[in-house]
Amino acid sequence: MIFFYINFIMKLSIKIIVIVVLIILIIRLLYLISNKNNNMKKVSIEQVLEYQKKSKTLYKSIELKNLFKKYPKKVSGLSFGYICPGAMKTIEYLNNNSSKINKDLLNKIVLLTDFQFFVEIFVIYKEYIDEEIYNQIRQILKNKSCEISKTITNEITFLFGALPKEIKNNLPDDFYHIRHNTLICSKNKELANERIMLLKSIYGSVEGFNNRNNNYSQCLGKKDGTSGCRDCCNSYFAGNYRNCVNACMDF
Repeated sequence: MIFFYINFIMKLSIKIIVIVVLIILIIRLLYLISNKNNNMKKVSIEQVLEYQKKSKTLYKSIELKNLFKKYPKKVSGLSFGYICPGAMKTIEYLNNNSSKINKDLLNKIVLLTDFQFFVEIFVIYKEYIDEEIYNQIRQILKNKSCEISKTITNEITFLFGALPKEIKNNLPDDFYHIRHNTLICSKNKELANERIMLLKSIYGSVEGFNNRNNNYSQCLGKKDGTSGCRDCCNSYFAGNYRNCVNACMDF
């Protein structure tokens, strides 16, 4: 009888231990899920503007080393317009029509566009910026690059929609912020490398990128809203069709 009770108690103890371990594992799992959700929590536009304000002091310190031979002429309001020729054309178009646009609306589009490109430089071009500057940016953005970019993308889409109809319907590129958000959030090295090569093809590379074969100059500016880029690239750059179309669409 004593052995029966001892055996019963031992079995009960094992069950209790197993239950306790399971409870601990469940609590740990819930904790990890909670942390992940917190990290992926949506960033408000007010928070984005705070991040931008803190980052602004580093704008002048951003210099892409050993990448492009030359940079395009700056567009008013953009420090990092060279990241996207299509965005430069759009902001230049808006600046030229500023008398028809609410000043605060225009300023916000320009500010958010430039900040999205700042975030992209941190994510995509980190090998080309000073390590100390990179670490300072990381302390500000706190692994929120994708969430910040998503909020910027949604806000720019909203702001474009608030433009006067005549202006909105004639934007040179009303999709650039969506493309760059995809690039920032994808964490795809191949996409990042393709982007770098595309810009090298436009601006030239300090490594001696073959300008004649890869700059797609015959097709830049052929975007017509239908198949202009595709037709041109298929005719002249069939071997590098995808990169040519990307360059043409982003010009």
